[in-house]
Amino acid sequence: MNNNLLQLESLPNEIFAGIFEFLQCPELFQAFYHLNSRFNNLLQSLPYLTLNLLTNYNNYNNDFFPYIRSLIIDRAIDINLCRFMQIRSLTLRYPTDQLLAQLISSSSLHLEHLSVNHMHVSVLNYIPNLCDKVFSNGFSKLKSCHLLEWGTIVKNSQWTILPCLYILKIGKIDLFIYKSILSSCPNLYFLQLATIISNNTSIHIRPHLNLKRIVIRTTVFVERWTDDDMNICLSYVPNLEYLSVHQPSMIFPQKNDWLASIIACHLPCLHQFHYYFHIFDIERIMEPNIELLLNEFKRKFKIAHHKRYLSRFSIIRAQLI
Repeated sequence: MNNNLLQLESLPNEIFAGIFEFLQCPELFQAFYHLNSRFNNLLQSLPYLTLNLLTNYNNYNNDFFPYIRSLIIDRAIDINLCRFMQIRSLTLRYPTDQLLAQLISSSSLHLEHLSVNHMHVSVLNYIPNLCDKVFSNGFSKLKSCHLLEWGTIVKNSQWTILPCLYILKIGKIDLFIYKSILSSCPNLYFLQLATIISNNTSIHIRPHLNLKRIVIRTTVFVERWTDDDMNICLSYVPNLEYLSVHQPSMIFPQKNDWLASIIACHLPCLHQFHYYFHIFDIERIMEPNIELLLNEFKRKFKIAHHKRYLSRFSIIRAQLI
């Protein structure tokens, strides 16, 4: 037994670190923490320790809380974020008002990745302060941010420059917010949004030269963009290489050239264009010639974008409810 233990302890830290990746954090600390100083130091230095709080955490040994790097809090669980001194990635799903208040007021979180989604209507009043916290560089090391899914991004105060932000996924925005994002995030590479809508804004900004990928995920429950909105949106990103658009039909709006002329005007560097056309069950019932129409859409799309870049027209069939 002693020989086996000696052989086990003779393994290099890299082997243990590889094994530890497959173990859940609570069980990992329960099994190895306090065995000796070597294991203590190794566990405390692991860069990938993740805790997913799906249920009551009161049964956990709190020894590992200060060493968590990635924290996921789900299903309206309340906990003191100050107990996690080294988290770099925070995901909140169905956050409570207490959690959002902590996040907004905290000055000790050094987050690099933040995701806040599935917000209940009872906590929507926190959205303005949350947006201001993020876009006033309240998390100065933030590299990626996912906010609100289908909620509306608002701006109540002066935004500052976010030099580290590289990836941004947000909900509904208007052209004023869109321009504010481009101005505040000079190194932004990837932008995903629910939709972009018109407003009366005359703000002029410089083209954003670093943004390379845009995904627009409009749904039937979100106000749809127009070609005029898209024309303005794409006019500010001349170096865009990838564009993906999700558009619900409801019911088969006639597209002119599937954005081909707008792309030709503004996106000389585009490599890929993916258009996702969403068809719902009720539309298949209302339109008996649906397959003929879809084939015609595909044909016209192919002609409009043929050989200019990699283009794809995908039909997504789904239930409305």
